[in-house]
Amino acid sequence: MKKINKIILFLFLLTIVQLFSYQYFKTIKITGKSAYKQFFLTEDIYENSKNNLGDIRIIDKNGKEVPYVIETGKEQEKHSEKVIAKAKIDEVLMKKDKMEFIVKFNSDSSLKDIIGNRLALISSKNFYSEYTLLGSNNGTDWEQITSGEIYKTPDKANLTIEFSEKRYEFYKIVTPLDKGNIFSEAILKLSNNEAVKLKTVGTKLDYKVEQEGKSTILKIKSKFLPLKNIVLDVNDEFQRNYAVRSGDDFYAEGIISKVGEKSNLIINLENVPKLSEIIIEIRNGDNSPLKIKRVTGNYVPDRIVFRATEGEDYKITFGDESLDKPEYDIAEFVDSIKERDEVLVGKLEKADGKKVSKPRDYTVYYNVFIGAVVVILIGFMLNKINKNKK
Repeated sequence: MKKINKIILFLFLLTIVQLFSYQYFKTIKITGKSAYKQFFLTEDIYENSKNNLGDIRIIDKNGKEVPYVIETGKEQEKHSEKVIAKAKIDEVLMKKDKMEFIVKFNSDSSLKDIIGNRLALISSKNFYSEYTLLGSNNGTDWEQITSGEIYKTPDKANLTIEFSEKRYEFYKIVTPLDKGNIFSEAILKLSNNEAVKLKTVGTKLDYKVEQEGKSTILKIKSKFLPLKNIVLDVNDEFQRNYAVRSGDDFYAEGIISKVGEKSNLIINLENVPKLSEIIIEIRNGDNSPLKIKRVTGNYVPDRIVFRATEGEDYKITFGDESLDKPEYDIAEFVDSIKERDEVLVGKLEKADGKKVSKPRDYTVYYNVFIGAVVVILIGFMLNKINKNKK
């Protein structure tokens, strides 16, 4: 019976504790009086963690997991937006090959000046259309503001028109006639991006150069960094087309040049995901290959925010490919956390396969435990019955 009790105790402990391992860690030096702390991810964290950073954990001195949120470069930008006025489409006109949607914003008498820089259109239909936006203060004399493309699909929508800050009481949206009556309402907004200097890091990137036909293939070790651009150091005078890819995936193309004192040696990577290697194909034509001396990458590091309840140091751990990205409540209210202390992380250290216990939701595991106990007891009883029969 003692053996049965030991087995049951072992199963119970197994069901309530999950162990996750990590290969690397850094010590987080806690300073400041604010409850919330923040720090920027370093290059070696990107290089040694999963591409989506899902294996990152923050743990306290007891090895307990601490909730955190990662703020990307875009999420670090301070942004505010307020609704100036809302209105139904006041008039729809059909003129030859175009439709004109006119909206008048005068519903809020408290507004002395109806100033906005974003017009959000409301539509219940799926469509894709080119547009021209005009503004007026009397409904008769119109000024063109901007033009572009808008669309709405079951998966995504782009129904907001951005423009320079203006004061207009009337707006007119002009679309091709065949698009039909696609708008029902409009919302005038004023968006304000506060001037904020984002932390930008420059780093030297390793690379190798190969020649394929009339193209130079530049293979850059990008180490999963959130690169905004790379800068080439080249002595020659030239102008070449380039394309950015990784494997069979194509991301961008453009022109790099250096003529006299004028140069454009920056390759934009805004739309390129984090990769271990980025390939730049430089099309030389009949010209000699470029002599590239150095490649520099620039990126805005992600920022981690967490609550420090202890005055002692914490750890950031990473390097376990089996871990999934956690979801914590702090992600829902991080924008309201105004007081934060910026803290520093120490050097990269090897963990030697150390394991950390992670608290779990006991409900499912308790049920598993009960089921296991029932199976063991039934087996024990059947064994006793068989012995008595003998």
